[in-house]
Amino acid sequence: MDAASDPSAPESLLARAPDRAAPTLADWAWAAAGAAALLPLTIVELVRAVLTSQTIPWAVVVGALYFALHLTVAVRRRSPRGALIAASAVMLALTAASLPDAPTVVVLLPSSLVYLVFVFTAAASDDRWADGLALVVGIVGAGLMTVVAIAHGSSTAAPVQPEPAALIALAGFLVASIGAAWALGRYRRESRRKRAAQELGRAQAAELTVQHEREAIADERRRIGRELHDVISHSLAVMVAQAEASRVLQSRADGAADPRARIAIEQVVATGRAAMNDMRGLLTVLAEPEPEPEPDDGIVGAALRAPSPGLADLADLAVRASGPERIVDVDSTGEPRVISPGTGLTAYRVAQESLTNTLKHTRAPTRSRVQLDWTVDALVLTVSDDGTAVTDGRRPGAGRGIRGMRDRVEQVGGRLESGPRGDIDGWMTRATLPFDSHPTDREPRDD
Repeated sequence: MDAASDPSAPESLLARAPDRAAPTLADWAWAAAGAAALLPLTIVELVRAVLTSQTIPWAVVVGALYFALHLTVAVRRRSPRGALIAASAVMLALTAASLPDAPTVVVLLPSSLVYLVFVFTAAASDDRWADGLALVVGIVGAGLMTVVAIAHGSSTAAPVQPEPAALIALAGFLVASIGAAWALGRYRRESRRKRAAQELGRAQAAELTVQHEREAIADERRRIGRELHDVISHSLAVMVAQAEASRVLQSRADGAADPRARIAIEQVVATGRAAMNDMRGLLTVLAEPEPEPEPDDGIVGAALRAPSPGLADLADLAVRASGPERIVDVDSTGEPRVISPGTGLTAYRVAQESLTNTLKHTRAPTRSRVQLDWTVDALVLTVSDDGTAVTDGRRPGAGRGIRGMRDRVEQVGGRLESGPRGDIDGWMTRATLPFDSHPTDREPRDD
């Protein structure tokens, strides 16, 4: 696979992408800048040598070689290895043109400094062969240039014999220049890799943040959907059951007012009001934060800040779910203990959903029982009924209600069992809620 298409190799992408591109305007600008700074000085030295020795062809060849060296700077990033080899070949030819018979040591003219650019580029590239080749060839070339300078200075034609200290200084300068250019190139490569790693880390952190935000939004949407299902489904089921009961009672009354019909209608009204209050609380979560209400806000402000339901509200829940031919009993055994609001809300919602399923999926008459068993380490809530299931196939277990109850119970570290009672008609749901719970996600809320 091409490195440019591999997002897991950003350092390779940064290092190699420029090498494959055609020379840019900046590359030509660098080549022109180097030529403008060094080539005139080189030409001056060549002219001076020509005036002394009258070797015009030799000067033309040397000038052409240096012009080619400056021109190669423009393509150094396209192929660091190829540019280094070409520049080394030019420097080797210039070294040969500086042998003792030549008018001057042309390999040491100012334009020879351009070779350091090729060493730097090769070391900065991701080409390991070019990196090692630049250091080795550069040091060998520095040695050859020193040897040529010594040989040229020792020839009888040389007007001035160089001092040994000057030759040693020249060798040190050449080797140090190659080493410095190579080290700077390596530093740039490592810096580029470090920046690439940092950018990759930031990109991965940003991706993880987005992923966590999406998961949080999905969790919140599931929670809100579960709350809406629990509140609205239960309230509507109670209202429909009570309305059906009042219709039946009215038809049986033969014109006389049946007190049970009036009670059923009142239950419908009370359930509708409770559903509106619960819905108002849920919608408050989705609204923008508002300033704290003034002390004279009255009942509305108090309703918005009403606490979530818990075990203390099971009796009212049983009353709302009761009606003609629908009996709900609430019992408790054992020594009650203090539980967290989240556990209390979970128990309330499990009982609410179970009674709702009884109203929706069984024929009247039914008798339901909400049993609280306070054991040593857990609260066991059992909701059972003796109803006969309707024939439309919508018995609890196939919808989202059972899944919602199981999610709630597991969030507080508990366990849920739900299914038919076995050899007798009816359904039973049992939730085991430990006192020292360790939520797997977060404590359920009913905002």
